Amino acid sequence: MKIFRLYLSLIFLLIFSSNLNAQQVNIENALNIRKKKFITLSGGISSNITHFHSNEMGGRQPFIYQLNGNLNLSFFEQFNIPLSFNLNNYGANFSYPTLPNRISLHPSYKWIRAHIGDVSMAFSPYTLNGHLFTGAGIELSPGKWNICAMGGRLVKKVDYDTAIPSILPTFNRYGYGGKVRYNGDNYFVGGTFFSAKDRTDNYNFQADSLGIFPRSNVVLSLEGGISLIPNLTLSAEYAISMMTRDTRVNQISNNLTDKTSSRNTSASNYDAFKADLTYTFKKNNIGIGYERISPRYETLGAYYFNNDYENLILNYARPLFQDKANIALSAGVQRDDLENDKAEKNNRFVGSVNFSFSPNERLNTSVSASSFQSYRNIKSTFEYVNAVTPYENLDTLNFTQLSNNIDFNLTYLTKKTDEQSQNLMLFVSFQQAADKQGGYILPGNLTTFFNLSTTYGFDFIPQNLNIQIAANVSNSYAGQKNMLTFGPTLSSTVRLFNKTLSTGISLSYNRTQEKASLLGEVFTGRWNANFRFLKKHSLQGCVLFQNRKRTNATTFSYTSMLTYAYSF
Repeated sequence: MKIFRLYLSLIFLLIFSSNLNAQQVNIENALNIRKKKFITLSGGISSNITHFHSNEMGGRQPFIYQLNGNLNLSFFEQFNIPLSFNLNNYGANFSYPTLPNRISLHPSYKWIRAHIGDVSMAFSPYTLNGHLFTGAGIELSPGKWNICAMGGRLVKKVDYDTAIPSILPTFNRYGYGGKVRYNGDNYFVGGTFFSAKDRTDNYNFQADSLGIFPRSNVVLSLEGGISLIPNLTLSAEYAISMMTRDTRVNQISNNLTDKTSSRNTSASNYDAFKADLTYTFKKNNIGIGYERISPRYETLGAYYFNNDYENLILNYARPLFQDKANIALSAGVQRDDLENDKAEKNNRFVGSVNFSFSPNERLNTSVSASSFQSYRNIKSTFEYVNAVTPYENLDTLNFTQLSNNIDFNLTYLTKKTDEQSQNLMLFVSFQQAADKQGGYILPGNLTTFFNLSTTYGFDFIPQNLNIQIAANVSNSYAGQKNMLTFGPTLSSTVRLFNKTLSTGISLSYNRTQEKASLLGEVFTGRWNANFRFLKKHSLQGCVLFQNRKRTNATTFSYTSMLTYAYSF
């Protein structure tokens, strides 16, 4: 058996050797491997079942189960094969373009790492950016190089179901791509390629009537950065996306009289550019950034993309008061309608301040404030009809949008002894938005939101008992209506049997009213417990009851949940 393990160790080193020049294997390393465990399994699994019942189900599933796991299989403590999975019955009667059930493998050895199954990768914000796919990918990082590649199905075909019109049909979409980057001592340079295409074979839905067409996309990007002088760094990225919005256009045109042209008229090119310059000196960090994304820029490697804007921003940050405080400032301008073809144009001014202060172990505070001012010019149709004559009342169509936000957090340990500790937590937020015209706020266009949440907690250390009293207040003003919601919460948690069992209960009540009129009341009661046994096992339970009263109806619901987890 020992001889077999030695042979297996030598074969293992020969296959997975990190020496790219195929140098001779070091026998001493092989002998060291013999001292390590042949196979090691670690990780954890958990299962969860949830039951829900209400007098107004609203299409919600009454029973839901979920099985999660993160396992790692290690050979000789060097070659790792992580496995993760998520199995559930979410939307069991529906079909999804991206499945909620996922199983993935992530084997790795030294600078080699692979992704197999239902996984995601990120090459660049403008190419492949976290899109889930079913397939395989690899990441190599030998020395100063970083090499990535992927391929698989991005979206699963979904046929149109007239009974569920909210779920739109999709094509089978496959994609592949790669990224190469070299990190030098004072610079880096890299490039990314990504391609995706919808397959139109074997589909049976009327996509054209729904405005859904098979698309294809090829994206290229180049990135680089250099340290110009010590602590001064310049980085930039440029990407171009070649999007074909209907891959069948060529097939359709071939059936027409003009068969000489093979160019797809639905194909267009779009670009994006971003550059950052940062400088650090004596704990001061200064940065300036510029980003421009052309109109209609998108990539099939991302779920959502903002485009048609140009952004210039300046940042500053540094610690204060012997590193007990930190301040960060940001200011910039943004504009859209880069091609001047929209019905309205926006110019936006952005400013924010973030300040945190922790003078000692008892007190932590933070304040953040931001202000957004957008200038909107709504273009009249008469600008195009009467092109030779300026519109006389153009100034009446100029609007300025204001948005102000302030957040404040405070945590203060008011008392700390061997018997008891007490703490105060406070959170306050305020937001205001308005439209101004001619220097005046327009009636009905002022919106304010105020939220106050405060909690006072008691921790009785010998009794392993924690009690919290909380109060929440929310006030919103919109559409010339003022809505006020407020209510208390009382919760308690106790740890029993040498802290292996933790159980607690919480009760909350809140009411919403407009002036003196009651609009609704909500009462919630919750019980939960967490029991740890045999060191690696845990069992959690939760039962929730909620009663909602509105002016015209009363809704009650029960939710129970049971979770088992095992870690090893």
